[in-house]
Amino acid sequence: MTERSIVIAGASGVIGRHLIAALGEEYALTVLTRRVEGSYPASVTPLAWRSDAARAGNEEELSRLTSALEGAAALVNLAGSPLDEGRLGPAHVDRMLESRVDSTTTLVTAMQRCRVAPATVIQGSSSGYYGQRGEELLEEDAGPGRRFVLTPVAEAWEAAAAPAAARSRLCVMRMGVVLARDAPAWQKLLVPIRLGVGGRYGSGRQWFPWIHVDDLVAALRYLIEVETCEGAFNTVAPEQARQADLGRAVARRLRRPFWLPAPAWALRLLLGRLADGALLQSARMVPARLLECGFAFERGTLQTALDELLPPRRPARG
Repeated sequence: MTERSIVIAGASGVIGRHLIAALGEEYALTVLTRRVEGSYPASVTPLAWRSDAARAGNEEELSRLTSALEGAAALVNLAGSPLDEGRLGPAHVDRMLESRVDSTTTLVTAMQRCRVAPATVIQGSSSGYYGQRGEELLEEDAGPGRRFVLTPVAEAWEAAAAPAAARSRLCVMRMGVVLARDAPAWQKLLVPIRLGVGGRYGSGRQWFPWIHVDDLVAALRYLIEVETCEGAFNTVAPEQARQADLGRAVARRLRRPFWLPAPAWALRLLLGRLADGALLQSARMVPARLLECGFAFERGTLQTALDELLPPRRPARG
């Protein structure tokens, strides 16, 4: 590998796709995947891997990963079972936890065997780290929440990555909800509003940590390239918004009503604990450390984000 190479685990999701598009012209990208079938850009090398290699003691697999990581500019770890593939019942939470810890432990084990470890490790995490915090303003030193379904998952994910700091510069990205045209979370927000049945979730007053995908990818790149950045980073937009604020802003853009509330009890009946984990959590996060490091947001307000997500229609030509 070379100093212009990046290894990405978990590249099949929204963030990974946008990251490949943004970095592919300047970096040689190796994408770790369970299946290498399919088409990839010329700058991308797919590499099949087993995320449980460390737990399984698979020395051959660990050796292959070590070769892939040797001397890389960065390792970006986003790998893990998706949040929305279940109701956050015990089996779903266990699946999320195991997939994140397994993949991270395997990657850290492989990089520890490198002669020259990746210069930077970018580790994924989430707003779930902070749990249900109401009106509390959350900077990176706020500490984890308690009695929240996703907090143990985020804590374990971060803890599995911690040994990487002994060999590499470690940056942990605690990400808010990613807004992108191809993001499932955005589509689920958009559909009921388009149909005229949009409304607040629960009280609608819960703080909704969000970030436009362009800023998330730019922040990820910034953390790779700016060597003074290290530690945990709230990867959210600087403009805080309550859930109802976001919904109303979208409805105004679409010229649709925003009137039909979804009570918390109904959401929990429909979605189980996923309702609390994805829709009702209040985490008033601020990107304090990104701003301190000099990162500049391009779509850090709802207006600038919606300008890209829901651009005004061009008038028809006469």
